[in-house]
Amino acid sequence: MIELTASAPGKLVLLGEYAVLEGAPALVLAVNRRAHVRIETRDDGVCDVHAPDLGVSAARMTIDGAGLHWRCDAAVAGKLSLVEHVWQGMQREGLAPSAGTGFSLHLDTSGFFNADSEPRAKLGLGSSAALTVALASALAAYAGHAEVLGDRQQWLRRLLHMHGGWQGGRGSGVDVGASVAGGLIRYQLTGPAREPGFSALAWPMAGVHCLFVWSGQSVSTNDFLQRLAQWRTQRAAEYTAHMDELGRLSEAALQALARQDAQSFIRLTKDYASALQAFGHACGLEIYSPEQKKLAELASSAGVSYKPCGAGGDFGVVFADDAERLATFERAIVPAGMHVVPLDLDSQGVDSHMRQTRNSFPTRILT
Repeated sequence: MIELTASAPGKLVLLGEYAVLEGAPALVLAVNRRAHVRIETRDDGVCDVHAPDLGVSAARMTIDGAGLHWRCDAAVAGKLSLVEHVWQGMQREGLAPSAGTGFSLHLDTSGFFNADSEPRAKLGLGSSAALTVALASALAAYAGHAEVLGDRQQWLRRLLHMHGGWQGGRGSGVDVGASVAGGLIRYQLTGPAREPGFSALAWPMAGVHCLFVWSGQSVSTNDFLQRLAQWRTQRAAEYTAHMDELGRLSEAALQALARQDAQSFIRLTKDYASALQAFGHACGLEIYSPEQKKLAELASSAGVSYKPCGAGGDFGVVFADDAERLATFERAIVPAGMHVVPLDLDSQGVDSHMRQTRNSFPTRILT
């Protein structure tokens, strides 16, 4: 019997959200909340999926040359649409496991929920991207194609098509990039083909202190992107003007970071936050929820920089060049009922292991 495991981290977009869709650079941090996938071979030829975070237990499926076919209730199969989408993508890439073998597929995204809330609230840390990366990597290794995981830039490009298709082609893939690469990265879409690429940056950022705040509100990124696509079609010139300004500020902030000019970087993140708020007003997206607006006011009073992360509404990041000012802000948000979430850098990125479940030792597939 063979057991194969893979995992991938979540992400926070620290800078460049929305503008990254138009080729601007984004600053992205892989965080230590991971999606885990486990594949166990079976002797009875049965294929099933276990996903407790989706309320799914032993959903049966069959595999043949035409793809994956669910043998369970349609409502259950609907919860597993990402699994089917990734499988189809792996088939197109020639990386899917062959038909005729039985296995159990276990999916765990529990780290992407706030354990202190009831009912559990989902944290906006890119769980679907992390699960896509972990699942595709596990399937590739299980099918005997572990070598594709070695070139992370190329693996990112292949994965982006899988996850982007599931999102209707609207996403930038910035979350997939963080899950593949790990660490702090500069992520950008370049060229006519909008090819994704990343480069590693140092963490922590020299002279910059930060913390992450959760507003307590879950947000659908896909819904935001659908509405943005409609507005972009209707108001193309206005959309371009906002994207140009956001892109200019993101590039300038990353250059300041490269120079280790902490004060300029923090000032530019404030400017980006203001431009992001103006963009949200123009297009009708609630990038700043009421809770986020309150956080921005508290940050201004404390002399620190605050901005939403990603699509907006749930997580935000606070930057300061002075640790005491950051502590003052943290004390101020407690009476307001806001939550500082302790998130750390995940430097590993996607990771995979395989072992014989009897009389053998684990083998690491990707380091």
